Amino acid sequence: MGDVLNFKCPCCGATLPFNGATGEMSCEYCGATFTMEQARAAQEAEKVDAASSDMTWTTSEQLMITDEDGKVQGYKCPSCAAEMVASDTTAATECPYCGNQAIIPQSFEGIYKPDLMIPFSVDKKTAVDALEEFTKGKKLLPDAFTEKKRIEKITGVYVPFWLYSCHAKGSVQFEGIKSKKWEDSNFKYEKKDHYNVVRRGEMDFSRIPADASSQMDDATMDSLEPFDFSKAVDYDAAYFSGYLADRYDVEEETARPRANERVENTFREKMKEHVKNYNEVTHKSDSIRLSDAKAEYAMLPVWMMSTKYEDNIYTFGVNGQTGKLVGSLPVDKGKYYKYLILTSLICMIVLSVIMALIGMMSGITAIVCLVISIIAGYLYAGSLKAAMNTIAVQTSAKEYMNEGSLVMGEGDDSFLFTRTEKHEKEQKQANG
Repeated sequence: MGDVLNFKCPCCGATLPFNGATGEMSCEYCGATFTMEQARAAQEAEKVDAASSDMTWTTSEQLMITDEDGKVQGYKCPSCAAEMVASDTTAATECPYCGNQAIIPQSFEGIYKPDLMIPFSVDKKTAVDALEEFTKGKKLLPDAFTEKKRIEKITGVYVPFWLYSCHAKGSVQFEGIKSKKWEDSNFKYEKKDHYNVVRRGEMDFSRIPADASSQMDDATMDSLEPFDFSKAVDYDAAYFSGYLADRYDVEEETARPRANERVENTFREKMKEHVKNYNEVTHKSDSIRLSDAKAEYAMLPVWMMSTKYEDNIYTFGVNGQTGKLVGSLPVDKGKYYKYLILTSLICMIVLSVIMALIGMMSGITAIVCLVISIIAGYLYAGSLKAAMNTIAVQTSAKEYMNEGSLVMGEGDDSFLFTRTEKHEKEQKQANG
């Protein structure tokens, strides 16, 4: 097994994390900066000096803490010898006592070696600022929530992801309805012509992400998309310096159905877009085949933040490449009902004035105005509440469909049957 890497500043000896904004190793204490190659050279020189002085280089086996069955329970900090709680999936961790960060590169050997990774380009301050910006304009946010800085913890972590690419080809069957309406003096008629509609096509998808860590919430990770994979680099453990990282513990076969569902949904959407000239379209069935399927293993950058309010923990995620923030904020129920009632009241007043001006005010119109006003209140208050939560499971893969890859096959529209509905008109009572 390899050594536990612990990049230190050659100038002052402090921890030397990777700075995604500059692409260099930057010391947070003395301000010195080094390229990754310079940091490695300094590390190798330190090992040579240690060897020439008959010093022992601490190996990962000596730092591991295992149970009686050999399962990894944690690591000993190479700086202060304190015990760090960790598992056998840990690749980079931080000492809770001295703050020293250590990289365990053997966690990514063999089948655990990533195919690619995206380095952090968003720093900690930018991530914190994103949360502050996210809370602005949230009318249902409790006043006490913004009275002080509430971030309890912020952690930069490389999250393991599976990336799925494939060629999808198949057909989707719909039922299409063409409607025609008319009426006479006594009845209203609606004729519906039913058709069997089939659309065929094929398309390519590239790098649909699915997080491979059981510790991460799938919906939160989905909501952080998209990542720009054109800026991905080959795996290098040195990028972990200054951040935490875990290798995957969700097998590729387990995560695959999530990607398959997104491909299938997008395929249906694209086929439905080519169903024209029908008043109603209903999905019936589909036959989709995947080929050239490939799964890649990647490490993607995420800032995880947590804040506490009224004994509840609220967690937020920031895309470490783009700065996009997702999360869920607490809702002040009093404010929710205030905006519901206020909106309903304003709407009721406006509608009442309009009805009075055009001479249509009556008991029935007053009830109608009240119902419309209450609905408007619920819709507005509901929109304010929805803005408090930006976390949602992704069910589409259209952002990962290769541009220009859609090829439509021959369609088929077959007439099935006609059904005509007849409804008697309400008879108006004669005056007199």
